[in-house]
Amino acid sequence: MAVTVNLDQFRAAFQAGGLRSVTVKGAGGEFFITAQPRSGERVTLATTHGRKARAFRDAGKAIAVLHRIGAHKVEVDTSAWSPEQARQQSRPDTAERQRRAHSAVAAHDAWFRAEVEQALSEANGSAARWIPQEEVKRQSASKRAAWQAAAASEKIAS
Repeated sequence: MAVTVNLDQFRAAFQAGGLRSVTVKGAGGEFFITAQPRSGERVTLATTHGRKARAFRDAGKAIAVLHRIGAHKVEVDTSAWSPEQARQQSRPDTAERQRRAHSAVAAHDAWFRAEVEQALSEANGSAARWIPQEEVKRQSASKRAAWQAAAASEKIAS
């Protein structure tokens, strides 16, 4: 029976010096990370939530995982690897999610452009009432003074 360990267990064993050697081993069209402990049978890196061996489609990704935990000397065994069996995995779920996201962005863009066009039409229409900047500044100053007075009276009351 193959012994599988998750990444945290693998990292702990490696950092504690409990592994003699680490290998990225090709099998079929996938790569697996295995290690020979100082005692016991060979262990294989498993998925996080299960005991199933963690398969990598790309040996470089497996090596990157090992590099991050500090394993800088790694043996690579491609004797059982078959590039013809390497699956070009299609991700229809990802493709559909990206299509929906693109559609949502396009819909929002169309809505926003319509809103801007409507606002420009209203601003250029004969019914538009323009307020001079000095009047806006005066109204803003008046509202700001009222808010400050209300805040000061609340502070005094509490």
